[in-house]
Amino acid sequence: MTEIFDLAIIGAGPGGMSAALQAAEFGASVVVLDRKATPGGQIYRDVTQSPLLDPSVLGVEYTEGAELVNAFLAADIDRHQNADVWHIGENGEVLYSQDNQTRRLVARELIINPGAMERPFPIKGWHLPGVMTAGSAQVMLKSDGMVKDGAIFAGTGPLLYLIVAQYLRLGVTVNAVVDTTPAGGIGRALQHLGGALSKPAYLIKGLKLLNEIRKAGVPVFRHASELSVLGESKAVGLQFKQDGRTHSVNADHIFLHQGVIPNLNMTRALGMDHHWSEQQLCWTPTLDDWGQSSIPHIAVVGDAAGIQGAEAARHAGRLAALQAMHKLGKVNKSDLGSMSADHLKAMNAFKAFRRFLDAYYAPPTQQRIPTQNSTLVCRCEEQTVGQLRAGFEQGAKDPNALKALTRCGMGPCQGRQCGHTVSELLADWQSKPVSEVGYYRLRSPQKLLSIEELSHFQEVQPAPKPAEVSA
Repeated sequence: MTEIFDLAIIGAGPGGMSAALQAAEFGASVVVLDRKATPGGQIYRDVTQSPLLDPSVLGVEYTEGAELVNAFLAADIDRHQNADVWHIGENGEVLYSQDNQTRRLVARELIINPGAMERPFPIKGWHLPGVMTAGSAQVMLKSDGMVKDGAIFAGTGPLLYLIVAQYLRLGVTVNAVVDTTPAGGIGRALQHLGGALSKPAYLIKGLKLLNEIRKAGVPVFRHASELSVLGESKAVGLQFKQDGRTHSVNADHIFLHQGVIPNLNMTRALGMDHHWSEQQLCWTPTLDDWGQSSIPHIAVVGDAAGIQGAEAARHAGRLAALQAMHKLGKVNKSDLGSMSADHLKAMNAFKAFRRFLDAYYAPPTQQRIPTQNSTLVCRCEEQTVGQLRAGFEQGAKDPNALKALTRCGMGPCQGRQCGHTVSELLADWQSKPVSEVGYYRLRSPQKLLSIEELSHFQEVQPAPKPAEVSA
């Protein structure tokens, strides 16, 4: 008979590591599966083995993650890196790929932490060689110490300015910052000023980043619109409008960014309840304050639960683990309340601050919902706005019907790069709320699998406790 883990955690980002450490304090058998070679997630990627001579150029929030990663590595936790989960069953079964083998384990409770992804940025030429997301620029920097001189950074959101500042601290030239944040951001955000003032250190940090870029002399074009990548076979520059004038900036590398959104493929494949967040303009799992989903034994933490940031993810991970320990009978209800109080208070403060950020940096409609028929939407299946509109006019009124007619969303990314755009396009064409249009229906497996891999199968079970061995 297969032995069962008390808790399986998928993803070793700030939320997953914090949850594992909290559960380990109660003597639970904990297993963590993470698809990367080292723990840390995106925010703490390679923090304990950075290729940079001085990792502090990436910022205090990054280097402080080393303490959490080291604590996670030292704890009595069953860790599996390079473990890519592709199926979660209703009975707590988890199937994943590791070392070209299929492996299986079962857990009583699960906490999933699949992280976030950058919001699709469907403009003319966004598929050309030389165009990447700003997050990709940061991954190259953190993992390999690689940078691209003379790039353009375009879009909106605080992460865009952080990555530009990181480049500048390393002496890398930046040709331009093209900021698409619509005018009137302060006016939109003022109603949430109280939440912003609850986190003054974050406000100060943001102002310092802007001042750092200004002092470096990087051209910054604010309130830009109508972006299009120049070039036929590869990117050679970016064209845009500002104050009624058309501008062009030359560059071989263009990094696009308009915020991050939850990575939905795992939560959607599980059949979890989701809702459309008007605040963050994205689909989000429907959860309670402890991260509990509509599936009784599964919680979601980190940015997959709604974009809050690394520090908030740590509190969310602790909350989900405490709730799991309560459900397993290791924490009584009274202790659950007292142990959770500080984390719940911290989460409320982060949510209030996030409302300010989301109002200020709301990505403009024209950058989310493309109108030109030639603009590519589904990069995997090469489907344009015009082709999708033709499918809509044939009767495809929801994303799944449109997928059946056009193959949009059937490629290797399984809709990650087009899902939100398709939902918003269909809502716009029908003058309906996005919540009524829906999203793709996803199923396992959540990655490409080979027959060879499936032919190598291994059960993974908890290690016996010392008392069990002596008995």
